[in-house]
Amino acid sequence: MRKIFFSILAVSIFASCSTDLLDRGPLDKYNEQNVWKDSTLINLYVGNIYAGMFTTYDEGGDWLMGCITDEAESARTFHQSHQINTGQYGPSDNVYSEYWTDCYIQARKCNTLLERVSDAPLSAGLKQRMSGEAYFLRALAYMQLYERFGRFPIIDKVLSLEDETTVQRAKDEDCVKFILADLDKAAQLLPPSYNSANLGRATSWAALALKSRFLLNRHRDAEAAEAAFAVIDSKKYDLFPDFLTLFNPENDNNIEIIFDKQYASGISGQIHDLDTYENSPFFTGFSSAITCPTQNLVDAFEMKDGLSWDKSPLYNAAKPYENRDPRFYATVLHDGYQWMNEKVDMKKGSKFNRASGSGSSPTGYFLRKFLNPKFDARVTANNANFQNCPVIRLAEVYLIYAEAKWNLGDTEEARKYVNKLRTRAGIPEIGAAGFTFASLQHERFVELAFEGQRWFDIRRWNQGAARIGGKIFGADIQDTPGGRTYTRFEVESRFFQPKMYLFPIPLSEINKYPSGTPLAQNPDWN
Repeated sequence: MRKIFFSILAVSIFASCSTDLLDRGPLDKYNEQNVWKDSTLINLYVGNIYAGMFTTYDEGGDWLMGCITDEAESARTFHQSHQINTGQYGPSDNVYSEYWTDCYIQARKCNTLLERVSDAPLSAGLKQRMSGEAYFLRALAYMQLYERFGRFPIIDKVLSLEDETTVQRAKDEDCVKFILADLDKAAQLLPPSYNSANLGRATSWAALALKSRFLLNRHRDAEAAEAAFAVIDSKKYDLFPDFLTLFNPENDNNIEIIFDKQYASGISGQIHDLDTYENSPFFTGFSSAITCPTQNLVDAFEMKDGLSWDKSPLYNAAKPYENRDPRFYATVLHDGYQWMNEKVDMKKGSKFNRASGSGSSPTGYFLRKFLNPKFDARVTANNANFQNCPVIRLAEVYLIYAEAKWNLGDTEEARKYVNKLRTRAGIPEIGAAGFTFASLQHERFVELAFEGQRWFDIRRWNQGAARIGGKIFGADIQDTPGGRTYTRFEVESRFFQPKMYLFPIPLSEINKYPSGTPLAQNPDWN
């Protein structure tokens, strides 16, 4: 534990602007006793836990979770996502093992904070806030673990590394109860907001927002609706008016963001690689543009008249990307897109979509969402990416509330909140007669694309066979004597079995347990 903590703490201290702290002595002289006697070091310790959160942006350079759903396909054939999509994986492939490892590093740090903060030289109010942060961050880590692997070993106190690998997986209901208890404690202890110097810290509303997401995934609709509406009714948040620029760095900490991971801030002091690895190779100069949206996702974006592409008179097969839901242009980089002063040519063999080798898109599309339109690796020092990553925003809370209310029979309330998002997007509302559960599912697909929830939505709806194991399509783009053509083609026919709703416990973790007390594997993964 100590080696892990102090190596990361040193980075946090190095990133800090506090020169007087650096003058107090060599960094390797700090030990745990020093930390808990120094309010500055304690604050850095808490910041280090925030830095340990794993988000979508931290997946930059590897495959995003959307690549194992109908959202996308990884352009890199060696990525593990291709094994998953064809069902060729098991415990020894250690899928998402980083979530398991990082979760318990996070839990250990949170447990240490909870045990030591009461005796720290801090005000009563600060002790309360830091305790709330510890409960929140521990709940978030365990939530990420639980959603991928199901029940887990509950570690709620500081143990040695050896002792940790004797704790068995708890019962499912106990895991759920534990996470909800942490979120409830966080909601009670955390403030509703912060001053500008503390932007990015967890609030009581963030705890309730995460609770609503977790409860919806457990099919506890009445409780999910209650938690979601509490956030909505707080009036602390509103929809950001422009979806296209919602994720741009100049709009960090906007009114829609309930909780995010702050990069290049005093809290985490980190950068990420999303822009570097998701932009076209033309802009980065090396093999990038990994996450390639599917035609399945493109087809989900309606025309600006609110009708699907195959039913709208606005659709033109020769110009398939015109007159779409404006969220499409904020999500998908397509042929003809004007990006960084260049017109993107997605025809095979072009500089944006080479026919072979690095930089080729298997689907005819690249990711646009989250990317900074001003980023240019040719002029940006060390390819640094700084924009914050939303963990949960008001739009998702609207959709949580809408789905929960639909399931409870209040379809008009559900329609009201779906239509709020369509109004923000600039497309017509759905009338009462045309509003179905499929309408709600569609809205989650296009609004929350690539935000890391699609896999869990599919599992909640029990649609794995169609949405995880179905056919993935792309667009074949060619120039002909009659003009440019866009032909839909099958990229891949994927594989799915019900056991895949949970990932196998990584063999790397099972091997850490003594032979006499093995860690139980998920069903059908032995």
